[in-house]
Amino acid sequence: MNILAVRKTIPWRATWVLDSDDVKQVKAISYDVEYTIRTEMLDAMEYQDAYVEQNISYSTINSFIYDQLHQTIIYDLEGKNNIERAFASHNNNFMILPEMSDACLVTALHSKFNALCTEHSFVEAVNISDKVDGLAYSFFSDDNDYDTLPSMENWLGELSFWQTPWWERRDFSTFDNIAQSKEELDEFMSIDDNGAILERMQDPINTIEAELRGELSKESPKEKGKLVEVDFTKKPGLKLVPKEETKDK
Repeated sequence: MNILAVRKTIPWRATWVLDSDDVKQVKAISYDVEYTIRTEMLDAMEYQDAYVEQNISYSTINSFIYDQLHQTIIYDLEGKNNIERAFASHNNNFMILPEMSDACLVTALHSKFNALCTEHSFVEAVNISDKVDGLAYSFFSDDNDYDTLPSMENWLGELSFWQTPWWERRDFSTFDNIAQSKEELDEFMSIDDNGAILERMQDPINTIEAELRGELSKESPKEKGKLVEVDFTKKPGLKLVPKEETKDK
């Protein structure tokens, strides 16, 4: 079994918003996000297939960071209602975490990056370096074991709009929502448009995969092991917060 491996570092700016009884604070953060990704080329696998898979995984993660994570507003369940009301009219992407900590953030990103990968590609390590405080946080795993991240049942419970948390889904979402009642959840599930929300968040992945498979399958790569840098940054980020719901809460 052969292995193709690559490391990438991307700058990332976002905003922490803490809203609890003890702390109310808005904090700008500036990180360097570094990840390492490997693609396993099995014995029965052609080099070209592994090369294409690595490029798809690599480009998908990069696009997710550039297009979706930049200028994200990060918060937790405790401040959810107040923060969503305050920023509902803004175009920033929202990210909700089980807890407001760098350790939770780097673990969630590791899980999400792996969810974005193709079948034979794996993210081994994710590092986030705080360029303001001078601190770095790392998460390494080769078995996709995330004991510190809660299941949806333990986190948002039975009234969650989705069955799996955003860090396990292969889409560009970083947000989860919870109904205020069983009636509201049933109404949400009965509306056809709601099923299209997560499908829309998968559109960038489908676009990247289709374009790269088409481009890289035309002929064998002239430079083996060379990654293709695809510019998807001109496309607007996608926001997964139904404004109608946040206004009523």
